[in-house]
Amino acid sequence: MVNASPKLESHILRVEASYRIRLPQPLLHRVGWIAGNRAVDAWLLLGSADRCRLFSASEVDTDPELKMLQARIAAELETAGANSLEFRDEVSLMLALRFLPVKITPPEPGWRLTLPRTIAAIMQLRPKESEVAALFFQNHIELWTVGLMRSAMNTPIVDIV
Repeated sequence: MVNASPKLESHILRVEASYRIRLPQPLLHRVGWIAGNRAVDAWLLLGSADRCRLFSASEVDTDPELKMLQARIAAELETAGANSLEFRDEVSLMLALRFLPVKITPPEPGWRLTLPRTIAAIMQLRPKESEVAALFFQNHIELWTVGLMRSAMNTPIVDIV
């Protein structure tokens, strides 16, 4: 018997004032590390301008690929230019904004993630106007813009199966 892959779970969430997003209980139960009654340290990895993934602080401390990413970011930020007129390439410089520490605040009135304002701007999210898709996939919570979700649905189903 073949094990079925874990079900993809999705929720559409309103971006509240100050770029807060209330994380739904079913997703919190699935990840397991967002619990208790104190703020939880986490990391937000921006995979593209429309998609990011949450990691627990302990996962970042133990995952070799995430540690390597942190080292690469540190090296990029410490690299000095040859002179005052030289500009660093944009992609390397923006690497530091693609992996950021965040706090997830305790449960009343629900666990809340406040997106860093820069990330919200990159994702083109506006408080009280925008929504994001919160997905549970491969043991992580991902946040997608609704535009990315819509774009992913534009491929006709007959071209996929």
